[in-house]
Amino acid sequence: MINLILNKSFSYSGPSLEELLFSKLEKSGLNKTQFERLAGIERKSLDAILNKTSKQTDVNKLIKIGEFLEISLEELLIMHFHNRPQEEIKELQDSMDITFINKFFDVKTLISLGYINKNDTLNEIKNRICNFFSINSIYNYDLELNDALFSKTRKSFSNKMKDFWIKSSYRYFQSINNPNDYIRNGLVDLIPKIKPYTRNVESGLITVFQALYNIGITVVFQPSLPKTQIRGATFIVNNKPCIAITDFNKNYATIWFALIHELHHVLFDLEIIEKTCYHLTGEPDLFLIQEDKANEFAGEYLFSSEKMRYIANLIHNKLIVEKFAVECQIHPSIIYSQFQWRQSEMGNDYWGAFKEHFPNFSKVTKRLNIANWDNESIEQTANKIRELLTVNA
Repeated sequence: MINLILNKSFSYSGPSLEELLFSKLEKSGLNKTQFERLAGIERKSLDAILNKTSKQTDVNKLIKIGEFLEISLEELLIMHFHNRPQEEIKELQDSMDITFINKFFDVKTLISLGYINKNDTLNEIKNRICNFFSINSIYNYDLELNDALFSKTRKSFSNKMKDFWIKSSYRYFQSINNPNDYIRNGLVDLIPKIKPYTRNVESGLITVFQALYNIGITVVFQPSLPKTQIRGATFIVNNKPCIAITDFNKNYATIWFALIHELHHVLFDLEIIEKTCYHLTGEPDLFLIQEDKANEFAGEYLFSSEKMRYIANLIHNKLIVEKFAVECQIHPSIIYSQFQWRQSEMGNDYWGAFKEHFPNFSKVTKRLNIANWDNESIEQTANKIRELLTVNA
């Protein structure tokens, strides 16, 4: 509101408050002294407002003038701020900027992530946000990105970090701008071939990401953020499906599960996602009713119930599990993960077991972990991701 008023005040070309006041006094038969006495405004204060010489405006007295002139508060402020001293305008703008940043950004959490520094000035924080998102003004974080992501039925989140993650992910996909057309039949053909790549801890994921990119599906590894429960997400950007996978549980098997889960949404829920622009997995979402089906699809694809029935009683025999993993063309950690998940559905807690059988997570994400929060800009990082995903023939 104030930003709009300031913008209008810069281009205002109508009569001044002083001209309007004297015109009104003449029509009402009052002189300036009488108005001052009736309004309770001293001559010095009135002249300072009319001549725009006051360093700080007495708002109560300004409103009294506006009431006498019978003009709206917005009109009054537009006329008042026109040609006001730059110091006052800057002070007001700084106050607005601080209010905006506090409203839309969790500053304390962003400092802990290294996104901004503890001792950054207001201008440094504003520049950081604008450079990171490639926007001209911090206010476009709300206006421009909200227009793209949120509709009347889907509002932005009160959870600032969730909002930040969604907008960052969307910007990454916009900037990467996959040139390949989405081919659904290509995805149908590719899915049966994915599973063996789970056995290649260091480069299996990136190889699958590259294959998906080639058929028009962009996948990025987007680190999770504090105060969010997002495991993955499917977006529609430039009319193409895009997937973000997080390190929410820092678990190798979970990343593969999240990827197959999101691919289910790409295969079967695109029509719904197109209406809402994106879908989050791990967070409440009223716009999709396929979460159970997507979980079942991912679980059965990676390690079927039939295979689980065979190995469940042998789960503590490392050699047999590893041998069976080779036969099933999957990494052993996926068998353990699926065992944990299915046991939890029966009320049994195995989440703390088998930790020694899961790969070192930093080794897994070494080539993927590009989209960090301390990077200079999304555009710069997107260029690196695009290079990583593009396979030259």
